Formats: sequence, structure tokens, C-alpha cells
Amino acid sequence: MSINKQAMTIYAACPRKVGRGAAIKAISKALKIVPFHELLEAVEMYARSRDGQERQFTPHPSTWFNQERWTDDRSEWIPEVDFVAAFETLRTSIREHGVMGRLDAAKTMDEQIMTAAQRIGWQKLCQMTEFNREQLFKQFTAAYKAVARGEE
Repeated sequence: MSINKQAMTIYAACPRKVGRGAAIKAISKALKIVPFHELLEAVEMYARSRDGQERQFTPHPSTWFNQERWTDDRSEWIPEVDFVAAFETLRTSIREHGVMGRLDAAKTMDEQIMTAAQRIGWQKLCQMTEFNREQLFKQFTAAYKAVARGEE
């Protein structure tokens, strides 16, 4: 694949699509020092971390590449999350939709909350009691962090 095609592929993965010409130029420059797959992986992870965040705080692609932001500490990319509020959103949805309402609940919740819930198990979460609530909260927090980092 040519550098231009690689740059276009990486640009398509960026969380913002502005300043295309400057972005392609900056990406092409970065591709001369970093392998394509590494840059693409970094951009995809960064884009996932920006999902649901305020767009105005996401740098333009040319800025991101010119500042070599793919070298940033990736733990910094994980947005600050109120895990208690996210868990309460999940619990409210479970109360409203029940064990058979997973698909309906998915329509009303943030994708990352739902993905974290699926990793734990919808039925297991629906069987939550005061005795296992804290344990499930810890599992949810770990799953949510993994989802935010883009881990499979």
C-alpha cells in the first residue's frame, strides 16, 4: 500500500475530520518514522478514547501527528469517568428492562457501559443483590476501563 493510501486509511480512523490536506501531510511525515500498523493502532485507540467526549477538546489530526501524540502515555487517553454514575445508569436500566430486556437496554445506554456489562454478563448483573453488589461494581469498573482502553 502506498504512503498516500496508508495516510488516507489513518486519516479515516481519526476522531476528527478537519484540515485534511495538513493532516495527510503530517501523517505521511509520521509514516516515515513509524510503521503504518503502529500509527493506525494508536489512532484507533485514541479515537475510541475520545468517543462521547466534547469534540472541541479533540485536537485536529495535523496537530496530533505534528506533536507526535501517538507517543503519549496512553493511560492519559482514558477519559475521567464517574464509575459510580455509570454503574447506577446500568442498575437503573436493569431495573427497567430486566433479564430479557438486554437489547432494549442497549438502546438507552452508552455503548461503553453496555459493552462492560456484556463482559460481566447481563444475567449475572440482573441477579445482583446487596451481598454481591460491591464485587460486581469492582468487576464493572475493571471491564469499563478495559473497554475505554480498547482491549478485547
